[in-house]
Amino acid sequence: MEKEKVLGIVEVAGLTLVVLAAGVWAVPSVRFWAAWGMTMGTVVLVLGRFMQTPFYLKYTPTDPKELTARRLYHQRVFGAVALILATVMMWMPVGFYAGMYVGKTSWLIPFVFFVVVEVYTVFRISAVEKG
Repeated sequence: MEKEKVLGIVEVAGLTLVVLAAGVWAVPSVRFWAAWGMTMGTVVLVLGRFMQTPFYLKYTPTDPKELTARRLYHQRVFGAVALILATVMMWMPVGFYAGMYVGKTSWLIPFVFFVVVEVYTVFRISAVEKG
């Protein structure tokens, strides 16, 4: 198999695990396992994403298509950072940290940011690459 295909499969597996863990978290008796599933899914997704992202795009001011693709891939990196933050917040106990209250559902804020960025970039990148 090609490297891109394998990394694409790894990325989809990570996304699937993250979505399943986020859904399972709603059941209080299995929240511990949901946190582990989110952690494993985040690790797999981030590894697949960062190895697949085309950092080799060269800046050419005359090609707006390439600039748009570069911007979209950078937005995906911000989304991945938000997912990492959501995973860390999922493990944190309830309390105050650096003047900020972290509750049981605080991890949902960066997770929703990740989801919005992910949905937007998936559709925009495919549209830009089609031409």
